[in-house]
Amino acid sequence: MRCSFLLTLVITLSSGCESPQRAMDTHRGSNSAPRSGIHSDQENRLQAPAGQTILARIGRDIITDRELKQRILERYYGPRALNGLVRESLFSAEAERLGLGIDSEEIAAQVEQEMTRILGETFQERQRALARLELQGLIESDLRREISLEVGPALLIQAVVSHHREIDEEEILDLWRVTWKEPRRLVEHIAFPASSDEGQLRTRIEQWAKNTREVLVSGTPLEEAVETPVGIGPAHMPRIGSGWIRESELAGNPAFFEVFQVAVGDVLGPVQEANYGWHLFRVVETRATRAYSEVRAQLLQQLLDEPATDEELLTVERLIRRRISVSIEVVPEPTEVTEDWDRSEGER
Repeated sequence: MRCSFLLTLVITLSSGCESPQRAMDTHRGSNSAPRSGIHSDQENRLQAPAGQTILARIGRDIITDRELKQRILERYYGPRALNGLVRESLFSAEAERLGLGIDSEEIAAQVEQEMTRILGETFQERQRALARLELQGLIESDLRREISLEVGPALLIQAVVSHHREIDEEEILDLWRVTWKEPRRLVEHIAFPASSDEGQLRTRIEQWAKNTREVLVSGTPLEEAVETPVGIGPAHMPRIGSGWIRESELAGNPAFFEVFQVAVGDVLGPVQEANYGWHLFRVVETRATRAYSEVRAQLLQQLLDEPATDEELLTVERLIRRRISVSIEVVPEPTEVTEDWDRSEGER
């Protein structure tokens, strides 16, 4: 696979913090040590070593073109990057042998999906993510380009792994049992924890659950429905989530069975759970049962499309290597940038 630029970028954007590692090392020569007293601007401005160009000044530090090139070598030119390219080449050859391909529409759709996952869905989320992106010296087109370079090979590798998968009939049956064998309902859920010995606080939380129910009934989105009252601590923050449930999953909580009786869009609750607190449920969608024979092909494809595990990748790669020989001529190591390298780059 390609370098870990995108992974680092996702972590950076998700955390809302600066990159865990600076984009490049700063030059700190003897002239950059903190100095006391008043000095002229000329004294404070560091000069680049002979043959190097200053790209940026940060206080009394500088970043040169040599340091930028060295960092590129360290990150993107080495055994790890070489192994990734070898794997891509192996899987590409196998895809060609099997007649597998990825069309441009599929790649474009995956790129958009990744962009949304990283930047967020709402306008506000995207604006915040793009602002953090700019702090890394990047813009949206840089992110899109990196994703595009990674998505194609990743989809091709996934297609090859899926082709080599052997799905047992029992696996398909197991998936049917948890999806179509019983009626299912997509339910939004808010739980308000409050133990039975918390007295006045428990009463306040029960009223809080009742007030939240009215907000949910009005159609307010789940994430915006809970307004925390003053004086409620972290231990009593509500648990919010959604998911598909089956009646058999409620066997241990008979009080919740009514979830399957209310109409789609209705809100059930607050339902009290002994030794816990109260629950609110809003039914979003319902799905009836479907015969196994009717959905078998769909379930099989779902299993084939599941993301490849590391173990599967290695297993399939070993199979391919039995047909295609791989010879690593030189294991590259990050080296110091030489003047010859600088000149060759400049001539390109």
